[in-house]
Amino acid sequence: MYAPRIPRHVTLRHLLRLARRPIPVFTELLNRYGDNFIQEVGGSRTTHFTRDAEVARHVLQRNHRNYEKSEIQTGQMGKYLGYGLLTNSGDDWLRQRRLIQPGFHRQRLAALTGEMQGVIETECARVAGSGPVDLFSFTRQVAFRIIVRALFTDGFGEADTRRLHYILDKLQAYIIYPIRLPFLRGPLRWLGQEARHLRLAAESRQLIRDHIHQRNHGSRGPAPKDDLLQMLLDSRYEDTGEGMDEQRLIDEILILFAAGYETSANALAWTIWLLLRHPHELAQLQQSPDPDYLTQVIEESMRLYPPAWITDRVALDTDEAGGFTLDAGVTIGVFIYGIHHSPRYYDAPEEFRPARMHPNRKRERHPFSFIPFGGGPRQCIGNHFAMLEMQLLLGHLLRHYDITSAGPLPDLEPKPFVTLHQDRPVTVRITPRSAKT
Repeated sequence: MYAPRIPRHVTLRHLLRLARRPIPVFTELLNRYGDNFIQEVGGSRTTHFTRDAEVARHVLQRNHRNYEKSEIQTGQMGKYLGYGLLTNSGDDWLRQRRLIQPGFHRQRLAALTGEMQGVIETECARVAGSGPVDLFSFTRQVAFRIIVRALFTDGFGEADTRRLHYILDKLQAYIIYPIRLPFLRGPLRWLGQEARHLRLAAESRQLIRDHIHQRNHGSRGPAPKDDLLQMLLDSRYEDTGEGMDEQRLIDEILILFAAGYETSANALAWTIWLLLRHPHELAQLQQSPDPDYLTQVIEESMRLYPPAWITDRVALDTDEAGGFTLDAGVTIGVFIYGIHHSPRYYDAPEEFRPARMHPNRKRERHPFSFIPFGGGPRQCIGNHFAMLEMQLLLGHLLRHYDITSAGPLPDLEPKPFVTLHQDRPVTVRITPRSAKT
């Protein structure tokens, strides 16, 4: 059985809305046609969209070998952000994953806790009491500097940090257009936008290359380093005993930069906004900062606003999932946002209820009803890192500062780029507790 096919005229009618606000369009179509539907985009790509957790589990986990990442990630994203774990596929991806995985175990990351905490304390002190600040700018600044510090504990330099941050912001804002609207690729190339952003990508790679050379040549001092860069430099393939070549090393570092701060920054911004909208939850955390409950708050925020709001795979051979036939070559769009908001898995799914993320409650639901970091063998390798930095930042803020809205707190809608942004600024005040009058 095939999923219902969306008529072409319906797709064309929604095309501009799909480019601007895809989440409401997907939700409307899923509500109308069911939790699975087939849509053709541009006549060249047939996609089976799903918000069915069982279909997601089959594609991402149970028969994952039959499904590869699509050209959207391996081609368009890889062109600008490098071919690291996020954008790689096949046997080459598996070899890289096995090489890098040990560096992201919880015990290994514990060694970076002090470095991360130092960045958090510095950045919070910098904005505290300085007047209104843009919430997302703050979380993005903190998250970016954390990943810089975790990769380069011997320093990346203030000027290079700012330049790399600027480049990655520009690249991630640009690549959504050739991804979401493939027919724009030609015009963007003719207008010189593709070449401009490829030059920015090349500049980012050179910045990273320079710092790798400094590390390799010992210009940062003789003391041994215990950071993610050194982990990558020291890693050796099981089959050859050799390390990564420079090109591959730069790819992996660039992907860690790109994926390692944008997702956390968005999740943090959404979590703080939700706490401001729910003062009882905020007061509860400030009065009794239970780390387990803090984790539930973060997870409920990522349920409502998953940073990675959609992912896709391409079927290599014809298969069946959840009772539906998936033809070879079809793209499966796993609508993570839709799964997280489905009444099949959550009572009152639009409400913010952190208690539903208690481990006992989570075990009662479908294991793929909550997949903010994806699922299966390709689950985000940095999930423990992301949770650790969010727990550290929110814990520090709630212990030492009061966070209030500077003016009326806006109602927000999700704005999906590569990750899920807020559609308008949120201005807050961060005030030291000791300075409160």
